[in-house]
Amino acid sequence: MLQKLRTPTQVRIKGLPAGFEIGAIVRPETGDVLSFDQLLADLETARIVYVGETHTNETHHYVQLKILKALFERWGDTSVGMEMFEASYQDVLDQWSRDLLDEASLLEGVDWENTWTFDFSLYRPILDFIRMESLTVVGLNVPGAIVDKVAREGLDSLSEEERGRIAREIDTSHERHRAYVKEVFERHESDDLKEFNFFYEAQCVWDDSMAQTIAEALNNNRVVVLAGNGHIAYKFGIPDRAYGRTRASFRTVMPVAVGTEVESDVADYIWVTHRQMPRPRRPVVGIRLEAMDNGKGVLIKGVIEKSPAALAGIKAQDILLAVDGRPITSLMDVHKAMAGAKRAPTHVFRIERQGETLELTIRLKKRTQHD
Repeated sequence: MLQKLRTPTQVRIKGLPAGFEIGAIVRPETGDVLSFDQLLADLETARIVYVGETHTNETHHYVQLKILKALFERWGDTSVGMEMFEASYQDVLDQWSRDLLDEASLLEGVDWENTWTFDFSLYRPILDFIRMESLTVVGLNVPGAIVDKVAREGLDSLSEEERGRIAREIDTSHERHRAYVKEVFERHESDDLKEFNFFYEAQCVWDDSMAQTIAEALNNNRVVVLAGNGHIAYKFGIPDRAYGRTRASFRTVMPVAVGTEVESDVADYIWVTHRQMPRPRRPVVGIRLEAMDNGKGVLIKGVIEKSPAALAGIKAQDILLAVDGRPITSLMDVHKAMAGAKRAPTHVFRIERQGETLELTIRLKKRTQHD
């Protein structure tokens, strides 16, 4: 587990006397500091390179893009696996890679506001580079509703259809991984999540499913995988699970902000970065939207079971007219209304249902996922 330190000027590695300053690229096993070219000389020998992130730290995305650009120059054709997108949206991602979509259409097509919710500007430079170079981007994630359901009710609660949307094999036998996830669980504040075994099953569903997608996308390609640090730390999340399916060589690079202490086997390499004030993540409402041609609201195409929207009484085929009094005429209006709410715990949705206008209050809750 990454530990916070009192003095936010260095990253410390357990067992080593000296700390490491911003910009240092370190092999934590030995404490050796490398140049960027030395790092690349090793990374380019692997078939899969995992570059982690703390989702809200802009400098971590700078590190990801720098590595992606450099490996593309050396490898040529490169696929990019991204935790930020669900695998079910692969057709939309393919259109983005072929420069057939603008940004607003991408955000709508992958349901960004419900499936990822972090500030898109953090990822814009990476996605612009992908589109400019026509790189294949692979959506790795599974539907958040499935992960949340497993975390609440366990793997056995999934329907046959839901089970078909996750990895065929889910490994829950790794004791060190279990201990790592338990630390996360004990810090987690949620009335919905009371059974650790279910929470751990959800984490393994998440990691194994992304590993399976990487394995299926690998073929003879090289892949750069962008995912939260929690999925690559110690390699027992995604990397080892993908290796078990592919036997493809890999390396892990973890951007780590100053003020942190890590263990020597946390990654093949750590990259010391600035700390940044976190940008808030917009909580999930639980609706899927579709634009309407008449400019009078947007159609609520679907509602996720047990989501804040479902609990508030929102139904599929309702028409969303306003959020907190702000008129809605497009999907971007919804984005702007939620983004401007400054983490308000409740929102009033004015909807039209079969000719009747209703105002329903949505009470948001925290997500179960972590970096």
